Amino acid sequence: MRRRLKSWLEALLVTHSPSGREQEIDDLLRRELEALGCPVEQDRAGNLLVRVAGRDTDREPLLITAHKDELGLVVRKIDEAGRIWIEPMGGSRPAKYGEGPFDILTRQGVVPGVLCVGSTHSSALSARTQAAKDGTGNWDLLYVDCGGTRAALHDRGIRIGDRAVIGRHRKPPLWLDGDTVCGYALDDKAGVAVLLELARAWQTLPPRRPVCLGFTSNEEPGCAGGLYLCRRLGIDEFLAIEIAPVAEEYDVAFDNRPVVLYKDGVHPYDSAFSWQVEDAVASLGGEPQRQVVRAFGSEPSTATKAGATARAACLGFPTKNTHGYEMTRLGALVQTTRAVLALVERD
Repeated sequence: MRRRLKSWLEALLVTHSPSGREQEIDDLLRRELEALGCPVEQDRAGNLLVRVAGRDTDREPLLITAHKDELGLVVRKIDEAGRIWIEPMGGSRPAKYGEGPFDILTRQGVVPGVLCVGSTHSSALSARTQAAKDGTGNWDLLYVDCGGTRAALHDRGIRIGDRAVIGRHRKPPLWLDGDTVCGYALDDKAGVAVLLELARAWQTLPPRRPVCLGFTSNEEPGCAGGLYLCRRLGIDEFLAIEIAPVAEEYDVAFDNRPVVLYKDGVHPYDSAFSWQVEDAVASLGGEPQRQVVRAFGSEPSTATKAGATARAACLGFPTKNTHGYEMTRLGALVQTTRAVLALVERD
C-alpha cells in the first residue's frame, strides 16, 4: 500500500488542477481508475464518480470524497507593460509562495511566468513594493510576468479569467526521513490517493455496504462540487478524507494517527457518525486524534449546513503548512485508508 500511495502522490502532485480547470488531473484519474477496472462517471459540475456495489445490497450508499482541485488564482487584469494581475480563489496567501515560477493556464495551453513582487532595492517612492517589504503584502501587490507586452501576451492566448498556479517544476514532491512527503496541494491530492487505494481494494473484495467515491471539483472556492454531487445522489451519509491542520491551537501531533474532526468553521459534524469513525481508527490498534477547527470547512459540513445530507463526518491526516508547501506522513495516509476500510466493514 505504501508503494502505491507514494507512486500516486508523485503522479498527482505535478498535475495542474486549479478550481474549474481540472482537466489534467481528470485525465490522470480516468487512466488510473480504468486500469483498476472501475467505471468512471463525470457529472456536469466536473466531479468524477465511482460507484462500488456493496455485499449488502439493501443498504443506502455512503459517499466518500476527496477534492481534486488545488488552490489557484484567476487573471483579473493585464496592463500595457504586460504585468498580469491576479485574484485568489480560496484561501491562498502570497507569503505561502514567494517570488518564483508561476504558470498561466490558457485555452491554448500552459504559459510559464514568474510571480513578482519587485526589487528589494527600492524606497517609499516605490509604494507597492515598499508595502510588500513592510509585511502588509496581499495579492493586490503581486503580479505574474510572462515576458512581453499586453499585445504580445494576447497573441500567446492569455486572457482575463485564465487560471494561474504554482509553476510545474516546483511541484514534484520532496521526501524526508523516508516517510514525510512535502509539496504543494497535498490538500487534497493526498486524499485523492487514498480514494484510489480504496477503489483498488474494493475491486478485490467488495465493501459490506455500497459506496460512492467522489473525486470532487471546485472545493477550494466554497465546496461547490461536493455539495452538487451530494444533492444529485440524494446521499444521507457523507464522509470526507481531508487534511487535518497541525497548529499550536490544536491537540494534533504530526504522526501516523488519523484525526476525526468534530466541528469546523462551517458546521458541527454528526457525533454518532464521528464515533463510528473513531471506533474504526481504534480497531487498527491506536487511539484516534480529535480536532475542532475554526479556519476550515469541508464538503460534508457544507452539505449539512445546506440541508443536503443528514450525517456528516470528516477523517483527516495530520498536515503541516496547510495551503502552502505542505507536509504529511505516508504512514498517516496508510492508516487513514485502513480506517475507512474498517469503517465500511464495521458499520
